[in-house]
Amino acid sequence: MPSLKQPIIEVAWRHAGEQGKIHFRAKRADGTSRHLITKDGEALYSLLDEHLLEMGYTGPKSSKPSEH
Repeated sequence: MPSLKQPIIEVAWRHAGEQGKIHFRAKRADGTSRHLITKDGEALYSLLDEHLLEMGYTGPKSSKPSEH
């Protein structure tokens, strides 16, 4: 079985106000990248969600001004 030498998923994130979606950028074999979305209930969603939560990422910061 061949092994992949480079990460295929480069970055994953959530958009403010969106529930049940994770956006990610995947690298193609030719080196180009593609923006994709996975939705709650899909296997990749649960995998990315787990990794994002483990890193402490729960979503984008609020667009509200900070109260300092």
